[in-house]
Amino acid sequence: MNTFRQDVERAGAYHGHICSGQCIGVKMARLGLGTLGLDPERDRKRIYVFVECGRCPADAIGIVTGTRLGRRTLRAMDFGKVAATFVDLETGNAVRIQRHTRRHPAEGEDLIDFYEIMPDEAMFKVQRVQVDIPPCDLPGKPVEVQYCEICGEDITDSRHVVKDGRILCKACAGEAYYTLLD
Repeated sequence: MNTFRQDVERAGAYHGHICSGQCIGVKMARLGLGTLGLDPERDRKRIYVFVECGRCPADAIGIVTGTRLGRRTLRAMDFGKVAATFVDLETGNAVRIQRHTRRHPAEGEDLIDFYEIMPDEAMFKVQRVQVDIPPCDLPGKPVEVQYCEICGEDITDSRHVVKDGRILCKACAGEAYYTLLD
């Protein structure tokens, strides 16, 4: 298993720089895995994570746990909170970890050392939770594929919308995040 510093350096390399958010995400991920008794090398297929922010800690959590959006093992739930839920897919055990203090190193203090020595209980609140993950959100092949009756694009994993009896993608149902220009 990597040291805290090694995990921060790996996360920083992926993220583009080392910052407090990387250290917090690394510490949070290590605590989540440790609480569930999971090893990211040995138990990679058992780990599922919900991150509640779309900021620096999310990248670090993904690096430490080995979870990825494309593998359907990392889920972004942008609640704007520095929190994450770690799930053991084999046992169903889950813990939600939230940052409950905003302490940062003093000017000139080593960032990594500061976070490494800070006790977990001084930074985080750990809650046992239950998470029901629908089959369409689990890793593996798509559970279902539909086709939009307007644009013809395929829609996987129950992300379609039924509107006026027609199967539509979210964009054609009026929920697009973009506007077509041509």
